[in-house]
Amino acid sequence: MEKEKILDKMRELRDVRDLQILSKELENINLDVDYKKDLAENKVLDVKYLGQIEQNVEVDGKEEKVLKDIYLLIEQQKDKDGNLIQIEKYYNEDLEFLAGNNLTDGYGLMLDPKHMDQRDLLEQLQNLDKEGLLDLNEMDQERLEQIANVLGIEKDNIKKVASMNKNQLEEAEEQLENEENLDSKKIDEGKERKEFSKNEIEKISTKNEIKINQKVTDKDTMASVLGVQDKGYQKIAIIYSDKLKGNSNTTRFSFVGIKEDGSAEKIESLEQGYGNTPSKTIYGLNRDGSQLEEQKASSIFKIKGKKEAQLAVEIGAMGTIEPKFVRTPAQDNQKAISVPIETSQIKPTTREVRELMNERRNVRVSEEIEKIENHKEHGCDVENLKLQDYDDNLNNNTHTHLEDEELEKYANEALNDEDIENVFTKREVKEMIEDNEVYSIVWDFMMRLEEQLPRAFMYYGVMDENKFEQQSSEIGIFLPFRHFEHQLEKNIEQANGIGLGCRERILTMIK
Repeated sequence: MEKEKILDKMRELRDVRDLQILSKELENINLDVDYKKDLAENKVLDVKYLGQIEQNVEVDGKEEKVLKDIYLLIEQQKDKDGNLIQIEKYYNEDLEFLAGNNLTDGYGLMLDPKHMDQRDLLEQLQNLDKEGLLDLNEMDQERLEQIANVLGIEKDNIKKVASMNKNQLEEAEEQLENEENLDSKKIDEGKERKEFSKNEIEKISTKNEIKINQKVTDKDTMASVLGVQDKGYQKIAIIYSDKLKGNSNTTRFSFVGIKEDGSAEKIESLEQGYGNTPSKTIYGLNRDGSQLEEQKASSIFKIKGKKEAQLAVEIGAMGTIEPKFVRTPAQDNQKAISVPIETSQIKPTTREVRELMNERRNVRVSEEIEKIENHKEHGCDVENLKLQDYDDNLNNNTHTHLEDEELEKYANEALNDEDIENVFTKREVKEMIEDNEVYSIVWDFMMRLEEQLPRAFMYYGVMDENKFEQQSSEIGIFLPFRHFEHQLEKNIEQANGIGLGCRERILTMIK
């Protein structure tokens, strides 16, 4: 969402709550006391934009997770004892109340009862930085300073001017807008600005910074990837494009190199790629390769002189700016692989992940993408794939998929052994080969069970029945009561989810 739209939403939220507070006060007004003072004290103090979180929303009769903008509203109220208290209230972009916190009662943040079933909502709200990405009071004060400069008066007197001469204030607003439009026109007509002062950069709060020597592969740094080793940059900053006057980028982000004196200049080796809203599918690894996510980037930048390498930027769930190092096969520019780039807000990637992105070690990422696509065709969830499942090492896969012709080939090879041929049929050999795949799937889910429910255990394939071992295709999960009696219902629900997921994966593989 654009900055101006966010500010409009913040003002709307403030106005709506002010009217609600006023209406409530007027209903209970006591003409025998100084009600005007109470009306002045019960009010909205500030509104902040905190970023985005995932929220469960019903779409076409189905519940889906949707990113929602989150706003923090700070209210001042007079309690029954006459004390002024502050209350924090969280709203989404639909002006729906989510949670609140009375800062004096010691209970902390509490969800609105209608959202109690959304278990992760409270945690997501608590993880948001209450300092916010935008502060309405600060933005309004900045605007007042601009108007005061146009009027030639002190900012503290602006309210007096507004009350005495509304027309004068409106004229100042109009003059200010005309000046801004004129400046913008001059910039558009001239050359794009490439240098920015220290003061301009410091005033920008919505940015993220990368050390110039930060490694993005096991060999390459940000400096070597961008070809700026001789520029004297100390770090690379990613900022919203509209924060820099004279920036011609049509995307939301810009990359600038920051020098030792704090001044900055645009990174010339980067150019926007794939349009304003890239449709490219990016398979994004997390920092250690334990998870994979199918993503769409907010902006993608091509690096001059690089055939496969790009930089991408997206906005994280908490409103953070998250840079990615991307490799796109030249022969297929619609699919790519990315890894996070370490910043002050993003943890470093592991050596194995960085090696994957090294063009000298791994010449073509098209092979990895092909393997990922193959897993998808066999019904695997992308987010369950690990680096071992699609890297160049065939001996570390957590599971594999055999095509019919491969299964036939392996069965025939096994039957070339007379001892095997004399004991087993081809069908039995095929079943044993497929069993290895099944056990690989079961093992994967058993590891997941260990992570989520330690001390639980799973069985498959062999079970003790009347003191005899019996072959079985049943999946069983045991939850020792002494370990799981607390929150038993929740633990059973988690175990059922893992067991059913394992069953579905096996059925998909068999089909």
